Amino acid sequence: MKIVVDTNIVFSCLINTESRIGQMLIWQNSRFEFYSCRFLLIELEKHKARLMKLTRLEEPALYELQ
Repeated sequence: MKIVVDTNIVFSCLINTESRIGQMLIWQNSRFEFYSCRFLLIELEKHKARLMKLTRLEEPALYELQ
């Protein structure tokens, strides 16, 4: 199944990895193919400091989740 995700969904998943969609995105199952635009990476980089604060993750761990 192909699923298109936007930046808000990815932000939510990074902040709450225990949510259902968070589990789907982070622990990817071969049944799903996730798609997004390149702008998503730019937005994540732009808000990296805030994401690190909210998730309490260091930069390498945050990039690993992306």
